[in-house]
Formats: sequence, C-alpha cells, structure tokens
Amino acid sequence: QLLPVAASLDPQARAELEWAATVTANEVGDDAAALAARRRLEPLLKGIQDPFLHAICQLAMGWTSPITGDFDGALREVSASLEELRGQDEPFFTAMAAFTAGAAETALGRPDGALQHLAVMRDLADRFYYTWLAASARVQLGTLAVVQGRLDQARELLDEALDLSLSIRIIRNVTLCLAAFAQLAFAEGDPERAALLAGAAEGLRRRAGFSTWPMLRRGEAELAAQIRQALGDDRFGQAFAAGS
Repeated sequence: QLLPVAASLDPQARAELEWAATVTANEVGDDAAALAARRRLEPLLKGIQDPFLHAICQLAMGWTSPITGDFDGALREVSASLEELRGQDEPFFTAMAAFTAGAAETALGRPDGALQHLAVMRDLADRFYYTWLAASARVQLGTLAVVQGRLDQARELLDEALDLSLSIRIIRNVTLCLAAFAQLAFAEGDPERAALLAGAAEGLRRRAGFSTWPMLRRGEAELAAQIRQALGDDRFGQAFAAGS
C-alpha cells in the first residue's frame, strides 16, 4: 500500500520502506520483486544519515546480490555492513551479517574466512540467547565441516542445530538442517538418503510458502546435481519425490 507513494516520503522514510520491500520479497523468494526493490534502494544509500539504517540497507544489498550470481559483490556489501554494525552495539544484526558473510565465503570456497565469521555469529547468538540464530550458526558450521571432511564433527553440530530448531518450531531452520543433513549423507556415501533429505527440505519449504535464501541456493543446486549424477535420473527422482 505504501510503495506507490514512496516518492512523496522523505529520504530516510523512503529508504526504510525500500529496505522492508527488499527484505520481504527476498524472504518469500520473489526474486523479481526483490531485485526491483534493491534497484530503488541502491541510489538512496548515500543519503541515509542514520548509521543503523545504513548498515542494514547494506546488508539487504548483500542478501540479494546472489540472486544474479554475484557472490563477490555480496561479500563486499555484507562486509561493509558488518564493519558498520560492529561499532553500534547491535548484536542481532551483527550476528545476521556474520552469518551472511560466512555463507558467502563458503560459497566462494574460502573456508578459513567462513569459519571466523560463523564463530562470531555463534558467540553472539549463544551470549544473547538467540536460539534460532544459534541453530543457524551450527547448521552453517556443520556444512563447513562436511566440506572439510570433518564428518563426525559435522553430525554433532547438525544434531545440535536440529534439536534447537525443533524446540523453537521454526520451519525455515528445520529445512536448513534437512538440506545440511543431505550434504552429510552424500559425503558419507549414501546418495539415496541424501536425495530423500533434499526432497524433504524442498517439500517442507513449498508447503510453508518460501524458498531457499539466494546465498544458499547455489550450494543446494550443486549438491542436487551431484546426487542425480550418482543415482541416475529415475532413482534420484523417486527418492526426491518420496522426501517431498
């Protein structure tokens, strides 16, 4: 209702509105709307006077850059947001920015940097009792452990993440756990179970009405392609459909 009159608002209010439009569209998986809102938000950045609003607008830019495959740009934008947030005593969004930076560095094949950022996120989430962020941190740390071949540690982290996610009944966290367990199953040599788990994650997302965050999509797509190659189209399709 507000977007058609956005041009009549003062610059600060307009930036806040376009931030909300960008983040909402990104959360529900409406890529076209997210990119359109991002294009409207970008020229407003220089005029934002409020340090907090400027930092989270930079974060929204980083959340949406992967829609077009620009992971390097996403990391630059998120790193700028993280640097701005560190001096603002804002633990929640600092943790969110650290999570996004870790996910971007994982996607870019930079495990050391990812580990540092995810450790910051887990520390903040645990210290301030942000349970859903604590669960998300463990999912990403578990995923990174799979990539590095530390499978026992990965399972321990993902078990913790799933327990936390079920305790707070947040569906998105559960789907993140299922997708990560699919990656672990594939690494352990069980592609059929991996397909089942990947299907379960996708089916649950579909019923809940959201999609994978852009930052995580490439990794999930690459895993699905690897599982399909291992099983063949028919077996993969059957296991994925059963999971869904």
